[in-house]
Amino acid sequence: MRVGVIGLGLIGGSVAKACLKAGWTVYAYDVNSRVIEQARVEGIIVDTTWEQWIQDIDQIVLATPLNDVAIWIPRILAHARAGCTIVDMSSVKGIFQSVYAQIQPPFALLSLHPMAGKEVRGFEHSDSRLFEGRSCLIVEVEGIALDPHLVQQWMTVLGSRPVWVPWDQHDALMSLVSHTPYLISAAVLTLAKNADNTLPLWPQVVGTGFLDVTRIGASDERLWKEILKANESHIRETFAQFTQLIHEWNDQIQRGEWPKALKDTASIRNRAVSKVPPPSSPTNG
Repeated sequence: MRVGVIGLGLIGGSVAKACLKAGWTVYAYDVNSRVIEQARVEGIIVDTTWEQWIQDIDQIVLATPLNDVAIWIPRILAHARAGCTIVDMSSVKGIFQSVYAQIQPPFALLSLHPMAGKEVRGFEHSDSRLFEGRSCLIVEVEGIALDPHLVQQWMTVLGSRPVWVPWDQHDALMSLVSHTPYLISAAVLTLAKNADNTLPLWPQVVGTGFLDVTRIGASDERLWKEILKANESHIRETFAQFTQLIHEWNDQIQRGEWPKALKDTASIRNRAVSKVPPPSSPTNG
């Protein structure tokens, strides 16, 4: 299998390394010359321009910033060979409805969203085992047939567990389980920072609970700014529900009552934990 990866950040770099590990031939392109040199050391073919190798590729992985996806799909369609599959790894899907519509036979689309990441970004942090044991969303785009063999092939290479998600539910789900939790986590960090003058000892007394809650909030702000803008409507709705819930709990506490919903939180979390196998130990591969 010959695969090309456009964008060698954390996700693109990890995909490229996983494909190399599976024995695939991997070409790649990135705008950063330093990243290109790092990729060359890993055995990724980066010596030619993307226009040169794209004609020889079976599948092209798009792992660019969200704002670049709509730019790259027409480029790929104009240069790639007939029968090529575009594998989109974007974390938001709704904004690409009109762009996806451009992908017609003999080209194919596979819209994936691996539910894996780190607080850091960049090729230097990429890992061939990043996706192992993690869910990978297979986004079902209306009007586009998916090849089950191709899906299974990618799940094997990534080591991921497939979860089929309708296109029109993807972004609302991400707002609930990823995007709004980032905002909440970042709010806790901001709350702590605002206490620098009144409670300056707070960094010395944090425990694992604080660190667990704030891990995602420490992620790269530039990346999240792009994601939050792309999924703004769903995030506003979910965040409004969260705000209403906090107000209700605050009112109950002021009345001397314990929020009844808290008795169910352990079982709610266990429902999610039971669906996610433990990830493999991280490596530098």
